[in-house]
Amino acid sequence: MKYIIKEDKIDMLMAEYVNSWIDAKRLIEFDRFIVLENFNGEENNEVEMEYDGEDGRLWFLKEFRKTLMDLFGKSYVETNEFVAKFFEDKFGVKVNKVD
Repeated sequence: MKYIIKEDKIDMLMAEYVNSWIDAKRLIEFDRFIVLENFNGEENNEVEMEYDGEDGRLWFLKEFRKTLMDLFGKSYVETNEFVAKFFEDKFGVKVNKVD
């Protein structure tokens, strides 16, 4: 059986997924950086997303990007653009580049 899902519905589902992913991370803000890390209760936690306010660069894990691409059928560029826009809206910053 095939289902047709409108693009705006896919975007809404993707936004909910990204939001829940971000909410499950430990948020650290210092200087002009926003860091999201997987908090495991230890001193050294894995950084999963990082924003540098100096140059507007947003970096996030390749595995997370691939998961989004696989789940929502978006291309590499579409996924980067979506996450950048979502991050801008959530944290009130300007993303100039996604790595």
